[in-house]
Amino acid sequence: MDKFKTHQLLKRTTMYEIIRTFSPIFRGLNFENPRAAAIYYVSLIINFPTSLQGILNEAQVIYGNDINRQALQVGRRELQKRGINGKTYFAEDSDVDFDRETYLPANPDIIWRENLDRANIYWKLPEEMTFRTAKVKELYDHYRRNFKKYGLGIETGSITGLFNIAWMALKAVDIFYYGCRDTKKADIISTSLESYLVPDYFEYSREALKRGFTERVLLDENTKILFDKNTKRKMLKDEEQVLKEYGPVIEERIKKYIEFGKDFPGQIEVRYTSVPYTTYRQAIWYDDEGPFWACDFRKLLSHDPRELPYYLGTIYLQRDLIDHIKENFEAAWAKSIGLDEV
Repeated sequence: MDKFKTHQLLKRTTMYEIIRTFSPIFRGLNFENPRAAAIYYVSLIINFPTSLQGILNEAQVIYGNDINRQALQVGRRELQKRGINGKTYFAEDSDVDFDRETYLPANPDIIWRENLDRANIYWKLPEEMTFRTAKVKELYDHYRRNFKKYGLGIETGSITGLFNIAWMALKAVDIFYYGCRDTKKADIISTSLESYLVPDYFEYSREALKRGFTERVLLDENTKILFDKNTKRKMLKDEEQVLKEYGPVIEERIKKYIEFGKDFPGQIEVRYTSVPYTTYRQAIWYDDEGPFWACDFRKLLSHDPRELPYYLGTIYLQRDLIDHIKENFEAAWAKSIGLDEV
């Protein structure tokens, strides 16, 4: 067997085992077709940039006609719905062409770590978990190599797409905990309720805060609607439902924020904006040299309220555009209101 064929065989054997590693997780998350979702997710990461036909060709070499295009499309749709994939529409001044599958997968190590309880149900023996953890590490290495330190597939320019709140939260963890561990600071404009719809990532935040990470957060003044029913703004229907369903979760996480403030004094500063930003999100990330990333998102109110909220927006890596976003934040911060002033 020549070297090329040997390489292809090893690659597909590796893909098969990595797919088997993630299938139980997607099954535990009640995916309609967990294997197809795992095939799409793993192949997208390993073979990026690629096309759906390329992913299908790879899958059929391994699984034959047991997998088809329709199954992969269903898997792709479910991955986006759960925030494990984000959909991009175009990139500007970037260093990579995305081919036809313009999706951004979440960091596989985070998906694995956050779903270990599901993995442990399927892989019970210690040696099995050791093997599966090694497979996750292999996929993570592909992810970091192909999607680079920002997990965007690009390191220059900007990228615009449709991302739900779960993908956005996973991307934040990927930035400050994995790809850019030298991140020192974040400035954030946030709406009130969406961040409570995603898993609790406090341990990642705690680790960053231990490194000296600081954060300024601007909340819509009407966020106090969570605590004071006499606020001026009437809640949107989806906000009423979220508050009703996630009330205990919201209260528990607010307690954690208060604890963080005590454990890391001076590192987290929260203020209210004087203007309601009910559909708006913005963030700037800094390292020792200054701001290196900015994102500007707008919530789609018309999207299916039964799903996680989606945002349409752009992630900027160009310094001049990042500075423009930063100026906008500083202007809003200058006009903001302290928590004790409302």
